[in-house]
Amino acid sequence: MPRTVPDLMAGFCADWAERGVDAWNRVPDRWGLGRETGWWALPTDLADAYVAPLLSAPMGTCILQPNVFTTVQALLSCDGPFDGRDEVVLTANAFPSVRHSAQRWDGLRDLRPVEVPAGPDGFLDLDAIADAITDRTAWVFVSHVGFATGEVIPNEALRALAEVAHRHGALLAVDGYHATASYPVGVDAIGADVYFGGLLKEACGSSGNAYLYVRPGLDLRPRLSGWFGDADPFGFRPSPADHPEVRRRFLGGTTAVASMYHAVEGVRVLLDAGLEAVRADTLAKGAHALRRADGLGLTVRSPREDARRGAMIVLEVAEADAMVQWLKTQDVYVDARRGEVVRFAPFVWNTPAEVDRLFDALGEGLASGAHRALALADEGGPVT
Repeated sequence: MPRTVPDLMAGFCADWAERGVDAWNRVPDRWGLGRETGWWALPTDLADAYVAPLLSAPMGTCILQPNVFTTVQALLSCDGPFDGRDEVVLTANAFPSVRHSAQRWDGLRDLRPVEVPAGPDGFLDLDAIADAITDRTAWVFVSHVGFATGEVIPNEALRALAEVAHRHGALLAVDGYHATASYPVGVDAIGADVYFGGLLKEACGSSGNAYLYVRPGLDLRPRLSGWFGDADPFGFRPSPADHPEVRRRFLGGTTAVASMYHAVEGVRVLLDAGLEAVRADTLAKGAHALRRADGLGLTVRSPREDARRGAMIVLEVAEADAMVQWLKTQDVYVDARRGEVVRFAPFVWNTPAEVDRLFDALGEGLASGAHRALALADEGGPVT
């Protein structure tokens, strides 16, 4: 957690207590915006000041969102450019907020998910994704960095997918959750029509702070849009009217404000450091982690090449769930997926000594088998 967060949360309490309902119109500048803002404007003001620079996006194209699930639901509800199109192309290893959303929309409005399996190496098969796009495709969803592999899709590959999608009249939606803040992203360079993600991971934010970018000139009209996204929200008219700003159409009901007080504190640090420097640091720590993994004889499930590796390292570890629980007893926190792999991200928030501490503990656990004797606690909660 950034050290500034407690003071910012105290600021939220002060604004709530002192301004009451008028805080929606005016609160002090606690975010370095250079001017007063209000709770009503925070989703766009913070996105312009902090999310747009992360993505090299123009002003007026980004907005904060409560979570990726809500964003994807709104995207799938859009009408307008999709007349006669009934397919959503996505990968079988897409994150559940994307994959499950597409599956549940099948039958709701005749949007059929077309899932493309991963290649034999577990990574995305970009040729197969391109081949799956047809004149019936409305959306193509692809992850910039795979949540289960750490695989980075290069800019030129995403641009090529965008060109195929556009030739068929489809739109490219890029899930950038694990790319956000870990290296420079250029939404124009990759040809994304929409780009979404969150500030929870490398950006060191808390929950409730996702975001959406919409390409300039793209007139999306989500059916799932709340009164905050209406053209005249205080007119209380009997029928909705699309807000003239496309990005605001993706707002729902009353915005949850508290989390936005500390949404961008990690982003501020990373932007000040420079994303190129952040990327160089990540690659150096990742390379060291790979050397330590090789020293333990572990199979690496994430790419080894710098150009294809994000911040995340994925290691094949037998009884991974038990190993993660045992590592917690050593004050080392990583996570497991499907009981097969251990994931961690040696990032700028970590020191080289902490990376070594992880591998020292992991080596001890593997050598002793101590994790096998650890009873997995039912009461500990499901999150790893």
